[in-house]
This record gives sequence, structure tokens and C-alpha cells, in this order.
Amino acid sequence: MPQRAVLLGLDLGASKVVAVVAVQEEDGTLNVTGTGQASPQGGFTQGQITDMDLCTRAIVRAVEEAMNTAGQTKVDGIRVAVDGIQFKGENLRDSITISSGDKIITASDRDRVLEQATNGCKLAKEELVLHRIPQMFHIKGQRDIRNPVGMFGESLEAEVRIIVAPSPVIMNINLALKNAGLHGAELMYSPLASAEAVLSREDRENGAVVVDIGEHLTHLGIFLHGTLFHSAVIPIGGMHFTRDLEITKHLGGITASERIKIRFGTVLHSHVPVEESVELEEEGRLVSRREIAEVLQARAAELLNLVLAEMGRTGLMHEIHGGVHLVGGGALLTHLPILAQTILGRPRVVLGRILGVSGLPQATGNPYFVNALGAVKSLARDMSETRGKQDRSDGFIGRFKKLF
Repeated sequence: MPQRAVLLGLDLGASKVVAVVAVQEEDGTLNVTGTGQASPQGGFTQGQITDMDLCTRAIVRAVEEAMNTAGQTKVDGIRVAVDGIQFKGENLRDSITISSGDKIITASDRDRVLEQATNGCKLAKEELVLHRIPQMFHIKGQRDIRNPVGMFGESLEAEVRIIVAPSPVIMNINLALKNAGLHGAELMYSPLASAEAVLSREDRENGAVVVDIGEHLTHLGIFLHGTLFHSAVIPIGGMHFTRDLEITKHLGGITASERIKIRFGTVLHSHVPVEESVELEEEGRLVSRREIAEVLQARAAELLNLVLAEMGRTGLMHEIHGGVHLVGGGALLTHLPILAQTILGRPRVVLGRILGVSGLPQATGNPYFVNALGAVKSLARDMSETRGKQDRSDGFIGRFKKLF
């Protein structure tokens, strides 16, 4: 009988390090049993470490809190969601000739064409490849093959997307994880983690966009035919909305502006009556709530138009039927999905809902935990698939031995 696996997922963000501990039950379900958060206090900014000691301490605090809440002392796997302005993606294409006499494509052939496509890329030579994601395979006379292994073909063509980042960025993240005692942790690009958390298989197949609005950056991933076809980083996040309010309305500092944004903010100024005001208690004056909304709407429109430009750059606009899914703390601005429907021209724009995970509601219902949960979900899936392959390969021998 399969044992319960204890898994750890992390999200390294600019404002907080988020950790979740989840148990993969014997029936395959994933149950979140522990959570933790800690501020890197400026030690981690826009996807890169700026102070190793501060970043390491934040990781340790978040993990210890999650492990203590879960009542666990060790884990069976660790996966960490990472992103940043330095992370880049590119779609590649290449082909090989099948050399075997019977022309049956093997796993080695599949891996060879993917490696050849990657090795021919200038970007891959200059940066460290974090992911090599197969999109589609083609053989003569047949296109859009998901897995060509076992099929007949004289040649094999592959479309693949790579995600790369500067080597020092990746090496320093790995070093911080190692310093925190998290040996063997695997890195995962955040848009992949976001999609893992909130997209159904049907959404991935039909074409969907995940927009993750963080504190300083917005990441988006566009998925089609079950895989990532485009990703991008936009240098606008929730803090830009807050700073806009403080600069234009002088609400009493960043902390006060953030509080007012969350409590009274909306990105549709037409939904706010002209006479409504917000009282600044410490200063004893009133500020028009509609004027606050106008500031937020202007910044939201800028961000969404940049998202629209990235969507248009792919040439896939007519194939996006799985909707646009907004995640991250910045996605909680009131009426943002409604404004996004208009600007993006998509009838379905929703706040991303975490799927396939049960347990602590402070994690499963919290947009700040999306990437950490996506990381742990993908780890659980990969471990299940590995066990499934082992079970299938040992199936006959195992059943034979049980007879004696």
C-alpha cells in the first residue's frame, strides 16, 4: 500500500516567502496541513537575492512555521516557485532523422530532438535553462502529436519552449535554499505553478491565460493544447497602484495608502457615487473615493493593455477559450475582472480558484498561496507518475512473486 508523502512547496516573493506543507494521501488526494510566511525584508527583490542572509532567514522562518503547524519534522520532496524580471522564454523548433531500421520513435529520439532544439538557441547558450517544455511534435503526414514515442516516422520535428535565467540568479537561489537546509529542492517557474494551481485540464487544452499580479511584477502564462506557449513579465505590480495613490492623493504614507486601496479601492470609478468620501482619520480630512478609483483605474488599464499586447503577440487570440484567470494579491482589487473583460475582450475573466487541494482554508482560499500550492501540486503529480511507471514496470514480477 502506498505511503503518505509529506511535501513542501515554497514561493519566493518580493514581499514574503510563502511555505505550505501538504500530505499526499494514499488515494492520491492532497491535503494542506501547514502554512508559513516570512518577510525577506528587502533581501529578495524582483526575482533575485540582494541579501543572502536576510533571504535565508526568511526561508527558514517560513518553513519552520509551516512544518510546526503541520506537526512534521521531515519531507519527501521540495519544490520552489521562482520568477523575476530576469527570467525569459523562447519558442524553438528543430527536427531529426530517425536512424533505427524500423523507424519506430523511441524516448531517446524524443529527448534528442528536444536537446538539439535547445542547443541551437543563442539564449540557451548565454543563460541557464530552467525548463525545456515540449509543446508539439510532428512527423511527415501527421502534425500536433503529444507524445511520439512508439510511433512510426522517418523524421521527428519538435516545438519546445525554454525558460532561462542568468546563472548567478539561479545559483544564488539554490544556495539560499541549501543554506536554509532545504537540500534537493527543485525550482519551478511561477507561471507554471500558477497554472498548476488554478487551471483545469479543460482550460489548458482550450487555451487559457493566467495573470499573476504580485507586489512589484506581473507574470503571465498562456496555455494551449495542455502546455505553456507563451510567458512574459510586466514590471507593474500591486505596489505601483499603492504608490500612485500616495503620490497623487497624499494619503499619509505607503502604509495608509495600501490600507485605503484594499478597503475602499475599485478600478471602476463609474461605480462610485460622486458624493462618497474617505476620511483620513490621522489628518482629519476627506478624500473623494471616486478620485481614488480614477487613479487605480488608470494604472489597471495600463497593466491590462500590456497583458493584451502580450496575448496579441502570440497570434493565439482566437484560440483562447479557457478564459483569463487572475491570481496573486494584486488581483483582489474590486471590479478588476469586470475591467479586464472590457480591455482584454474576453467574456470569461475570473479570479483564479485553487483546484484539487483540500485542507487549511487559510491556504486553499488565499491568493497569496497560489504559487506555493501549485508547486506542491506539481510535485505530487510527478511523484505519482513516477510511482505509476515503477508499478507498471514491476507489475508482472510483483504479481508473480505474490503467488509464492
